[in-house]
Amino acid sequence: MTLLTQKFSKLVSADAIRAVTLVLFLVVFGASAALGSLATTTNAVTTADDQVAFTATATATITGVTKLPGGLTQVNFNTSGKANHLGDFTGPLTRIQDNQGNFGSTAVIVAANGKDSVFFSVSGRFESSKDKCLVTSTGTYTVTGGAGAFANATGSGTIVTQFDLCTSTATGTYTGTISKPH
Repeated sequence: MTLLTQKFSKLVSADAIRAVTLVLFLVVFGASAALGSLATTTNAVTTADDQVAFTATATATITGVTKLPGGLTQVNFNTSGKANHLGDFTGPLTRIQDNQGNFGSTAVIVAANGKDSVFFSVSGRFESSKDKCLVTSTGTYTVTGGAGAFANATGSGTIVTQFDLCTSTATGTYTGTISKPH
């Protein structure tokens, strides 16, 4: 190799090393910045998802009863009530129950502002009382989402309800936690 070729090789090698170093720096810095941003976003979700006490009391009117195959019964309700963090609400509830005293429900409660809502999944047991009109249910609820101030809400707790089959009405209370509204 001539002296010129050796100097050119060293110059190109040094430039190549600098370029590779710069690229690696940018990749590593960019990845850590992205991970830092992700951590900040994750923390924001965690912060917004702080749980607060939740209580909802409601009355409901049975709007339909449908006998399903396999001994199941579907009961539809229109609910209205009051919940802390949400205020006055209305919404539908659908319950599927079997002949052994088990039930599962889904419900949506919509605040009076029409923008905020909470979605629930409920499961539990029910039993009839000596009074053939009354059925008492106990169970657990899981908050499965929401809208407005309760978008992506989570939470859980217990429920107690009482149905009066003779008047087609019900009353109930949900007690537990829900994500802090944002």
